[in-house]
Amino acid sequence: VTHRFPPRHCSVFTYTNHISLIYHLYYFIMQKYISLIIAISQCASAFRFGVSSVRNQFSLRMADIVDTAVAAGSFNTLAAALTAAGLVDTLKGPGPFTVFAPTDEAFAKLPAGTVEALLKDIPKLTSILTYHVVAGKVMAETVVTLNGKKVKTVNGAEVTVSVGAGGVKVDSANVVTTDIVTDNGVIHVIDSVILPAAAPAAPVKPAFNPKLEAGVSGPFGFFDPLGICPPEKADFMKYRESELKHGRIAMLAVLGALVGESGLTFFGDNINGPAIYQYQQAESYFNAWSFNVVGLALAVEGYNIVNGWQSVDETMADSVGVAGLKPDYVNGDLKFDPLGLKPRSPAEFKTMVTKELNNGRLAMLAIAGIVAQELVTGKSIL
Repeated sequence: VTHRFPPRHCSVFTYTNHISLIYHLYYFIMQKYISLIIAISQCASAFRFGVSSVRNQFSLRMADIVDTAVAAGSFNTLAAALTAAGLVDTLKGPGPFTVFAPTDEAFAKLPAGTVEALLKDIPKLTSILTYHVVAGKVMAETVVTLNGKKVKTVNGAEVTVSVGAGGVKVDSANVVTTDIVTDNGVIHVIDSVILPAAAPAAPVKPAFNPKLEAGVSGPFGFFDPLGICPPEKADFMKYRESELKHGRIAMLAVLGALVGESGLTFFGDNINGPAIYQYQQAESYFNAWSFNVVGLALAVEGYNIVNGWQSVDETMADSVGVAGLKPDYVNGDLKFDPLGLKPRSPAEFKTMVTKELNNGRLAMLAIAGIVAQELVTGKSIL
């Protein structure tokens, strides 16, 4: 049997050295690999931290108008006023807005007690605050081009921009700092509170006084011993309308009675005698006499209702009783003046109405007297 022995250089010690070498190489590779993993992990953490820091810095730099004003520390009064007026959420909205922001020193220039009073008068406070806000993002480079121009505010009123050697003014306030850019607009700091011009006071209508209306004349002046005249204009107008209509009918009746009994024979002897009986004579002489008379009266009155009287809904809303006249209606106005006799002057028109009323009153007394006399005597007055 032939026995083979490994070469001399391939001894057990040689194999042991090989294994040791492989182990050290593996250890070295694993050590470097783990170090690389740790380094990558540390870089990733640092990157995330850096991004977070940048994001936080960006958010701080781009706060909205309200947060920017609060953070500045010099707009405490403005912030309190915005809160009281309920405008915080609006100015934290998307906008964009341009705010001319008065500082605490600007509010301090107002007369003592003004701020406290405004905080209790929310509508007025809101009007003033919105007068400091312009819709849109108006940067300083645009503001300086608006010299002498008026800019509409959220209030609805307009501020006047003035540009001069001393800088920019908004109304009477100086712009001291510009272009504080926020997430939803821009702030320009001013040194005074600007106030919208007071709206012109609505003209006060004098209280209704029936003694000043047409129809008051000598010798008695305003004569109402029984207190029948209503003090309210809506009710007075209804009484006056009735008086005018009855006066006009009475004047026509007196004229008709005098002409009918004057001896003028328009229709022969078919219509004669006392005036109180002539209507019945006309009824028998003319076909459908009453129908025509009533139809004419209804046409005139219908036109007057459409022209001067309120609708049912308007009447019920005004609570003037069964029916009410339109507020702008002129008593007795039928829109019929073919000869142009109506005066244009209010004073002259009042005089004409007074004359018509007085003549109508006399006519009502006259026709009542004529009817009474002819009923008693059975004879014509002429």
